[in-house]
Amino acid sequence: LAGCPSGPPREKERVLARVNDFELTLSEFEEQLAGEIEMTRDYKLTREAKTQFLEHLVRKELLIQEAQKMKVDRRDKFVKGIERYWEQTLIRDLIDLKNQEFKKRTAITQEEIAQRYEAMKAQGGDSTPSLVELAPRLERELREERMRQALEQWLTGLRQKGEIHIDSD
Repeated sequence: LAGCPSGPPREKERVLARVNDFELTLSEFEEQLAGEIEMTRDYKLTREAKTQFLEHLVRKELLIQEAQKMKVDRRDKFVKGIERYWEQTLIRDLIDLKNQEFKKRTAITQEEIAQRYEAMKAQGGDSTPSLVELAPRLERELREERMRQALEQWLTGLRQKGEIHIDSD
């Protein structure tokens, strides 16, 4: 059964470049190029730019293959670097997820914005811009404060629930 296709045969995708045993398909190239364009705002998509980007991907693959051949990917320094990156990415994604959750649950009232404005006005006097001008900024500040507080409370809760033993000696 392993050799039998399940369903209609798929059309083989166009291979844009081969680097030894590695194949870069047109759709993979387009996906990576789209990511590059998204990250680099002033990227000019010309034929020459596409050619240069493809050359960059070929060089990158050559270097990866050479590093693997030399077993650089098995060295302790590399593995520890990957672990640190993995941990940082995992934590960042968790914090982002929690922030999205907190943002959905955080409502700022007009009364809170007015109170914040009055406190600013008491400090700044007549030079304080109008409430209409400052309202969006004040709402954003209040929301960020609430989200920070919610994150801190969540982290405190995690610490309280966890079994933590620290040897101070």
